[in-house]
Amino acid sequence: FTHISKICPMLLLCFCSGFELQFRLGPTLQGKHLHVHTNYPAEGERFERHKFRALDWINPTGREDDSDKFCTLDLKISGSYQYYFGHGDKEKSGGGYIVVDPVLRVGADNHVLPLDCISIQTYLSKCLGALDEWLDRLRVTKETGYNMIHFTPLQTLGESRSCYSLADQLELNPDFSPPGQTYTWTDVGNLVEKMKNEWNMLCITDVVYNHTAANSKWIKKHPECGYNLVNSPHLKPAWVLDRALWHITCAIADGKYEDRGLPALIQNHEHLHAIRGVLWQDVFPKIKLWEFFQVKVEPTVEQFRDLLQSGAKPDRSKTEGRQQLKIIQDPQYRRFGNTVDMNSALETFVPHGNSPGAIEDCCNWLRRRLEELNGEQYHEIQHHQEQATNCIDGTVSYERIADHGPKLDPVTRKHPLVTRYFTFPFEDATLEQDLELMNQPEKSCHFLAHNGWVMGDDPLRNFAEPGSNVYIRRELICWDDSVKLRYGSGPEDCPYLWAHMQKYTEITVKHFVGVRLDNCHSTPLHVAEAMLAAARSVRPNLYVIAELFTGSELIDNVFVNRLGITSLIRGMCSLAFHYLLTSCCAKPV
Repeated sequence: FTHISKICPMLLLCFCSGFELQFRLGPTLQGKHLHVHTNYPAEGERFERHKFRALDWINPTGREDDSDKFCTLDLKISGSYQYYFGHGDKEKSGGGYIVVDPVLRVGADNHVLPLDCISIQTYLSKCLGALDEWLDRLRVTKETGYNMIHFTPLQTLGESRSCYSLADQLELNPDFSPPGQTYTWTDVGNLVEKMKNEWNMLCITDVVYNHTAANSKWIKKHPECGYNLVNSPHLKPAWVLDRALWHITCAIADGKYEDRGLPALIQNHEHLHAIRGVLWQDVFPKIKLWEFFQVKVEPTVEQFRDLLQSGAKPDRSKTEGRQQLKIIQDPQYRRFGNTVDMNSALETFVPHGNSPGAIEDCCNWLRRRLEELNGEQYHEIQHHQEQATNCIDGTVSYERIADHGPKLDPVTRKHPLVTRYFTFPFEDATLEQDLELMNQPEKSCHFLAHNGWVMGDDPLRNFAEPGSNVYIRRELICWDDSVKLRYGSGPEDCPYLWAHMQKYTEITVKHFVGVRLDNCHSTPLHVAEAMLAAARSVRPNLYVIAELFTGSELIDNVFVNRLGITSLIRGMCSLAFHYLLTSCCAKPV
């Protein structure tokens, strides 16, 4: 430590497992009382991220001599840990992260494989066939000099057959078992161990924490694990728009808009212009999304009138002086369910007397202000609808018109105009009948938000949480085969999901020396922290690769520091091509 006022407040220290870390006092701190705390677990104890312990100072000479005293940590468990130090009465004067890299061993003699010597190749597991045929197919990787294989997820896949849309995180893909044979995770582990000992090759695989396949049986039994209209009512307006767009898809597919210049086969910009016309003339006026954000004027004015007639006065202890009247959003997002603070109304609109005329004048002032506020909400929703229109236009243009796009066939129910943002596990009906389901919790809990990607978004922000308008503005590049998982702030918010994903993690690291964090940039940091802590309790020398595309070296460092990432993926292709890996360097943040 150097002088406290000059030390970097958050410093990353990077070491390999097996090193000893010593904290020593710089000259300006000798003779002062300094205490150092860390959450690196004591010998025999389990790691708990929020549990810190004080380190003891060691005096090698046996004398009170600050020039050579130190406190120490034996770094045996890979991962990310924190330390902080304080001086005198100040609990925290500075601190940082300690990232401990794993030591990987390979071969029958268990020799060390240096991290900067890793040469890795990816295999699409779903293409490898029966498990007993894998070694023959993987041998080419061994013979061409690779020393590590990355397998895409080995779990049961969802209906889309995407490698990263998992229907059951706990079960081995049944495709790996030929007729008359049922392979298990133990068999996978035996194969991985054979490659380690006989081929000098290590194996890693993915962990996917952000989403599950839309047809996962467990998500249907536990819809609270996703973002639905019951636990996330702020998504109701976006869901209404999504259902309206689905019904537009059905109408286009059935040829009902051909007379307005919009056929099922969309081929030119005139067709895009027709889509815009349908949205602004048919969709937006019908679904009236602004009503979810407005206040009902007359009942609010009548409530205010009753207060004035009863002689009510504002409680200035609550308003802390004059407060601007504003709409208070209804947490259940009901149409016209919003309110205003009556205490602020009483302070803002004061009658000149107690006569009926004076009270009526005051009520009229409030009415005009409420209409102004409703107008502001209306214009804000108009802006959202403009952005939604632009996003729909861009999506349709790319998918159906652009030369560099896929040029999809005509709009059908199987290939809708735009990707659906929410699951809808019920029979199709009219839009009006669909919207009635929104107020039936036993059904609306199954309208689950799909996951996806938002271009240019803040990776540290969860785009499905309140405060985000991504879904209503149609800014999500949506993966309609997957449901976005809702962890909340901790296990107490969704116990089943946390337990399920922890078990998934433990099964994975029991058999593989490392994991690739899929979609790490969109995985909630506190979730990844908890799952990796569980993983390292099973396999202390865990090798962690992250798919991390934040667009910012500073944000990259946040993920590296907090998760203990060893390597970052900077470029990737598919089968028979290796990752370009970048080792994570020690950099202050």
